[in-house]
Amino acid sequence: MKATALFLAASALAAVSAVAYDGYGYDPRPASSYNNTISGAAHIGYDSRYAYKDVVASSVLNRSGVFNIGGELNLNLVRDWKQEIGAEYMAFCDGLLSDKDAFDASWKAVKELFPNLSFRGGYELNYGGLPGYLSKHMGKAPHSLAQSVTAGLAYDDPGHGYFGSLDVQYGFYGMIGWRIDLNAGKRWSGLIHEKVDLELSAGTGYSSSYWGPGVAGFDQVNIKLAAPVRVTGVDSSRGFRIIPFIQLDWAGNTRSEIRRYAGMNAIEDFRIRVGVEAVYRF
Repeated sequence: MKATALFLAASALAAVSAVAYDGYGYDPRPASSYNNTISGAAHIGYDSRYAYKDVVASSVLNRSGVFNIGGELNLNLVRDWKQEIGAEYMAFCDGLLSDKDAFDASWKAVKELFPNLSFRGGYELNYGGLPGYLSKHMGKAPHSLAQSVTAGLAYDDPGHGYFGSLDVQYGFYGMIGWRIDLNAGKRWSGLIHEKVDLELSAGTGYSSSYWGPGVAGFDQVNIKLAAPVRVTGVDSSRGFRIIPFIQLDWAGNTRSEIRRYAGMNAIEDFRIRVGVEAVYRF
């Protein structure tokens, strides 16, 4: 089952790449776009409901949304490898998650394999939030902490507007098990206005034993529509943008098992999320 899901996810990303072998991507950018020794981004935003990798927390955990602030720094690593260092702080408006604000951090090595296609692999830490809360609540760790290693591909074609990503994650502390996330989308630059783009994307996530022993299946399916407004800069690779969005999230067939192992209604069956984010890239 797990091998089949891996094969299907990889095939889907390959199909997106084949249809568009030249498209636009937005985060993370291919290694070749890091023209300077140092580049990066800073962001601040609001989401009407907290979600961990598009798995939406229930109203018991968070009802009125979450504010977030963070950024990433891109530096040379060795030879033609780059590195991404990222961090994000999240403040919950209410719910059980509001007892402990969340902090995520990551380090990834990035290498461009082909034009518009790059490999990325590294480490992620989650303090608080859904993985951190469940790690402690389910007795998997003494603290609200989860750690994992990741590897994946990112496709980004500035010419035709196609983008996609495939990420494989293995949790080794707190939440232990495998997760796979696949996303693909299309951007239309200047469709609404010369400074307003339109982005439509869809994604899904598959897990095996991550939420509990033997729990395997699809965690979520989502569709997202965003309209980035370029305040400064000629495209999304540099400058300041404001990004309003609306996203539809459906829980997958693991939802009942997640609730059973968590001993509570931890995730939503369906949720429409809205939000806005301000991003500055340099």
